[in-house]
Amino acid sequence: MPDLTVAVVGGSGFLGRHVVAQLEQWAAEGQVDGWGVKQVRVLDIVQQDADTGSKGVAIFEECDIRNADQLTRSLKGADAVVNCAAVSPDITQDEVRCGPDMWRVNVDGVRNLVQACREAGVGVLVHTSTLAVKMGGQKLMEHTESLTPHISEDALILGDYARGRVRAEELVLEAHNGPTQAGTRLRTVVLRPPLLYGEGDRAFVPYVLRLARAGANTMPSFGNPDAFQQAAYVGNAAAAHVMALRKLLREEDAGELQHVGGLPVYVTDDTPPNSLPGLAYPFLRHLDLQPARNLSYWTVAILLLLAKAWGAVLSALGMGSPGPSALPSWTIHRLGQTIAVVSRMRAELSMGYAPPFSWPEALARSTAYYSAAFPGEKAVEVSPTGVAL
Repeated sequence: MPDLTVAVVGGSGFLGRHVVAQLEQWAAEGQVDGWGVKQVRVLDIVQQDADTGSKGVAIFEECDIRNADQLTRSLKGADAVVNCAAVSPDITQDEVRCGPDMWRVNVDGVRNLVQACREAGVGVLVHTSTLAVKMGGQKLMEHTESLTPHISEDALILGDYARGRVRAEELVLEAHNGPTQAGTRLRTVVLRPPLLYGEGDRAFVPYVLRLARAGANTMPSFGNPDAFQQAAYVGNAAAAHVMALRKLLREEDAGELQHVGGLPVYVTDDTPPNSLPGLAYPFLRHLDLQPARNLSYWTVAILLLLAKAWGAVLSALGMGSPGPSALPSWTIHRLGQTIAVVSRMRAELSMGYAPPFSWPEALARSTAYYSAAFPGEKAVEVSPTGVAL
């Protein structure tokens, strides 16, 4: 069978760069399941230093998912597409709203992508979604995709962001098995990873560190300490995307009993579930941080109300806003009280997914990254959006 050209939309981002690396590894290994990779197109609006591989397999092409014509041109000749492009929510805000850019990328951009795949004759589309589309305050205890209870969109903790991601899932799944202009069929799948950590993370762990630095180098306490959630190493999530791509190729070629085409799939790994602060702590052990205080959910909620009131008083008196706070946003506090542990049975049975990186390996690789990004001998300045400066 001919080798593949795979386009990674959002290939310069946190997850996208790891997907590109996995595809480069596939290219180096030769054919797997009868297919090889001859070219990886890194489609994004910004080029990163590591976007091109040493073997010349990955090439960068400037492409904006919001530009339908540009996207269609960039996908010409591509056999498969992995979409990692998304505007992430600002978890420092008390209410996550969907601004024009977020909706244009996360929803309209996905609509553009589906149409571009049809016009370019792309056979496979793997779309990255998020577990946040099913997080509305209810308990998820080893739920599979089909047994996860329906969540009212009004109840989604990540608000407009999560609602937009729901819309994007619908667009991708509805496109499954639809015709392309090349006379072929477009096969689609949606992957739902949980919170991701690892090399390139500029959101979750840096945000927890900012709260800790503002709180006299003490790990923050928010949410419910008994509300365990999942996180996954970004390298494992990337590998799942490549496995999903291979699976859709096999389905297209022969048709298999266990299929994932047209379905959502939970993607987790062996990272131990923990509270939100607990998920971040293993990667910050090298710093001089004190353990979190055991504060109840309502204690933190009351402190948040008092902090907001004090900020309003200072603003009314023309004294500006208070300095960096050790308290989380309402968004992260609500997220921290949610129990969310799902089953990856569908990924294992239908895709043959097994996390290539064990928890000790993921911990070692991630700790090396965070230790270099946040050395212990100095405090780290982090922007309000959670990006290290």
